[in-house]
Amino acid sequence: ADDLGYGDVRCYNPEGGKIPTPNIDRLAEDGMRFTDAHSSSAVCSPSRYTILTGRYHWRTKLQSGIVGLWGEPLISGERLTIGGLAQRQGYRTACVGKWHLGWDWPIQRGKENLFSSREKAAKATDEHRAAWAEAFAKPIGGGPITRGFNEYFGTDVPNWPPYCFIENDRTVGIPSEFLPPDLLRKNQASRQGPALEGWKLEPILPALADRTSQLIKRWAGGEKPFLIYMPLTSPHTPLSVNEEWVGKSGINLYADLVMETDAVVGEVLDALEQSGAREDTLVIFTSDNGCAHYIGVSEMEQKGHFASGPLRGYKSDAWEGGHRVPFIARWPGKVEAGTECGQLVH
Repeated sequence: ADDLGYGDVRCYNPEGGKIPTPNIDRLAEDGMRFTDAHSSSAVCSPSRYTILTGRYHWRTKLQSGIVGLWGEPLISGERLTIGGLAQRQGYRTACVGKWHLGWDWPIQRGKENLFSSREKAAKATDEHRAAWAEAFAKPIGGGPITRGFNEYFGTDVPNWPPYCFIENDRTVGIPSEFLPPDLLRKNQASRQGPALEGWKLEPILPALADRTSQLIKRWAGGEKPFLIYMPLTSPHTPLSVNEEWVGKSGINLYADLVMETDAVVGEVLDALEQSGAREDTLVIFTSDNGCAHYIGVSEMEQKGHFASGPLRGYKSDAWEGGHRVPFIARWPGKVEAGTECGQLVH
């Protein structure tokens, strides 16, 4: 999950957690819940690097913050990832969701200024559209399918451009407009840039759930085992909650999105069950860092929900609320159900 706090999951915070998370709780009941698990960083690009490479993120050129807009790949081409390791053992591998580790974007030198704007109400000109058509007609190098994954589907960073899906190394469609300004209000998209006409933020999360479920159904029972890395886009901003979940928590939009995220976890677990692969599959659930303070934590605390549980701090903090995260492992017959582990894990 992206920006899910230690206390956002009910089984981690039974007294100070007011958001129902029945599917993640069910995963914990069926497996082992780790209570001293930490992401390598309190922000996302570094911890994504570490979970994929097993290597400390400060060994990279990124020494602070995250990979920037139109940033280059953080994982070098020769670096082994968990996907590449699985491929060597005969696995089919896929990444579905938020990458945010950089690409070799095919943007022509000298035209970089055409791919973003400081104006929320920016209008695309013929010059913009020509530059975008030229760039997005080409393969995008340096992404997941060059870093150990046979397939990729996602939005790279959902609140940043390009506002479209990317499948393998191509955009799904060619962006032709700037994002409408109403989608750049607080806690929705945060950077202006090329977008597909009519692009909406709400369908992103359901699309990731659908694609992952399809992959499981397609690959389960095949001759090759499979590894799916599913970096969710939520409950990070944009707080683009689908209508059926708006108001469900009774707390705020972020809490609603946590509930919707939990439902996506349930969809994936159901797909495993229906495919017959449940008993042979190791499922790991975790978060890339703590909950972001700017999504309304004061409002949530006033209503009795503490996103970091008993911990101090939030995302980007050195305090444990920034990097101590939920971490659950389920593996029928291998990991004893309903157990806890207090050992430090990273």
